[in-house]
Amino acid sequence: MTNEDTTMMELDGPQSSQDPTSSRKALSSEELVHQVLRMADHRSRAELIVLELMDEFSFSFEDFKELLRDNNLEVSFSRVRYVDIAPKVGLEASGEGRDIPSFPIFRARITNDLFHKILEDIREFTFQYRSWEDHETEEARSRYLSAYFNKIVALFGGLVYNTPESILQGRLTTKGRIEYQFKTFRGITVVFIEVKLDIGSLTERLNCIAQVIAECDACAWMNFQAGYVTPVLGILCDGLRFQFFKFSGRQTRRAKPQFLSGRFPSGARTQLIPLITPDFDIAAFYRQTRALCESLYYVFLLGYHTGLEAFYNRSIERSKAKDQGRISTPKWQNAVSLSKQAMDMALLARTQWEGEKIEESKGSAEKALELIAKSVEEAPMEEPIDFISSYSEELADQAG
Repeated sequence: MTNEDTTMMELDGPQSSQDPTSSRKALSSEELVHQVLRMADHRSRAELIVLELMDEFSFSFEDFKELLRDNNLEVSFSRVRYVDIAPKVGLEASGEGRDIPSFPIFRARITNDLFHKILEDIREFTFQYRSWEDHETEEARSRYLSAYFNKIVALFGGLVYNTPESILQGRLTTKGRIEYQFKTFRGITVVFIEVKLDIGSLTERLNCIAQVIAECDACAWMNFQAGYVTPVLGILCDGLRFQFFKFSGRQTRRAKPQFLSGRFPSGARTQLIPLITPDFDIAAFYRQTRALCESLYYVFLLGYHTGLEAFYNRSIERSKAKDQGRISTPKWQNAVSLSKQAMDMALLARTQWEGEKIEESKGSAEKALELIAKSVEEAPMEEPIDFISSYSEELADQAG
């Protein structure tokens, strides 16, 4: 299976010079100060002004965040309203989300061994945080929900890593914070997960989607600033279900971004989080848990592959610019190819299971893990320090 192709307001202030390394105009330090002061004068629109700046200019994001702190500006994408941001991605606010186009999303079959490890994580996190329906804060629920994907992320050997942070670090509370922001390699953001507690009305849900759009846009802008063109995958969890999104289109300064909602072959657009109650149906719980985990597995496989591809493409472009090859390029090419093979194999395993070819499915799922490991090994990146392989009872005894 293959993923199908997906298809301003005026800023005041002085004119900016053209950045020769980018298709965007570069803001000087003085011009950046001017725009931050403009935000201070229009605090109710501060978040939208940030997105307008990202549409038009390139600038130092670290300097920008420092200016936000210096001016005591409280900026949070959680305040962005759907009615304001929908037109930015070609949507009608009056459509109330019904006009969000779809992209195909699938379940990638995980092995029984990996599924068992995930179940063990869920049990341990239930001991630590109680079951998710008992949570009273987004932080507690967010930590609990990581049990569904911790073991999946670990498959990528540190090449997909979490940097929980706010995109905007002005005067911020934890509101509007991305609970999980997954990056690859040199900081390419590929997946983020936003957790909201008990979304009620349609307006509240739409405004949560608005935050996902804003966060995706900011992540895509930072990728573009670094020379990477890749979709950003966003996941919204409302405490009851996971919903999947994709943001693409920042190839040029004037490119119209596109925001899409994941749709499974069944037509479903969400994956439910199974309840754990004293009288729950264990077989149903396993089915729902596996469905959710296999959806997350596919998303991380896709994010890993597109992140690798973006890095490889930039490497090729730089080689052409210098009219010389790079020693690491063949290894990157192998890593990209193996990541695609891994994704295809995991999807095949799911198809085989649906066709009741259970043993073939198990073999394909195992093969997918082997291909992920080979891809990670091929990627010419510094590996995390290994402190487990040297473990021994003697060293453990000597430790105290």
